[in-house]
Amino acid sequence: MTRRAVERQFERYLSQFVDETYAAFDVGAVLRGSGGGGSRVASKLLKNSRPVERHVVRPKLRAYQQQILDQLEPVLDYAQDSDAAFDAYADEVLARDLYWNALRDGVRGDRREQIRGRLLARQRSFGDDLAPLVAADTDDFWAAVAEAYDRETATEVLREHLEFTVPLREERDAFAFELTIDPGEVLGGLARALPSLTVEFTDEALRSMGKAEERVIPQATADVEQAYEE
Repeated sequence: MTRRAVERQFERYLSQFVDETYAAFDVGAVLRGSGGGGSRVASKLLKNSRPVERHVVRPKLRAYQQQILDQLEPVLDYAQDSDAAFDAYADEVLARDLYWNALRDGVRGDRREQIRGRLLARQRSFGDDLAPLVAADTDDFWAAVAEAYDRETATEVLREHLEFTVPLREERDAFAFELTIDPGEVLGGLARALPSLTVEFTDEALRSMGKAEERVIPQATADVEQAYEE
């Protein structure tokens, strides 16, 4: 199967996931949770949350989407190379990992190594599951899936790799996702006199991503059912 066919299908689900995350994202909850010296700025932005969503949240989510797609490249390299050990790709995979790059500075020692191991194991499993698809003698994604897996296994594999929240659910306090908002860029006018505000949105990321999974995974499961009925 062509590598591009696998990429296109993954991109389709990932794009849906990001769109659903954006639709569920509550920027007001994030701003209301900020305080301290930035509270005045947060109050101003809270009254204009829609521009914040469009100019800050959406680009941030799109950047994460691209980072995940960038990580897919070395994972697919591993999937295509039947003679290679995953260790040969581990550094590149980890350097592009969304969660690894969001790891809090205070996470060190054994815990840091354990998280590193779990993140890599997750991507190695992804590559192992993609290997029979890229090796399949067909250019149709679902035909390759049916050739490689039975229906139950295909459903389990797809669900596992579309559960993007797993690392965050397992190690909630280990990661920090942040937004930096420049009021001048977002609102213009007199807001240019206000300082930038950096807010953490880790809790909201988990909540909105969870909502996205509730929409995307059932659709993917339905796609599997349809593929095996044809």
